[in-house]
Amino acid sequence: MFTSTADLYDAIYAFKDYGDEVSKIRQILAREHPSAQTILDVGCGTGEHARLLSPDFCVDGIDLEPKFIEIAQAKNPAGTFIVGDMRGFQLNKRYDVVQCLF
Repeated sequence: MFTSTADLYDAIYAFKDYGDEVSKIRQILAREHPSAQTILDVGCGTGEHARLLSPDFCVDGIDLEPKFIEIAQAKNPAGTFIVGDMRGFQLNKRYDVVQCLF
């Protein structure tokens, strides 16, 4: 879907306040699951949420768009980012938190 525009995605969505969204995620996690250490970001896009969460969490991601995965992995070299469909995937790993943000 975004194959031809993946490199422009972050510029197109520059108006989006990822910092504020991540701040809210951190508040929710502190309240609901303060011991959380691992996050799976489903529909991770270019990995901007993962980038901002990665200082405090081990974040992996999954997205349908291969170019997004390439960008997300470059932004988050410590995480594992894979091409997959959120409607049906299986990973051989468990996570403390699974998030899907748009």
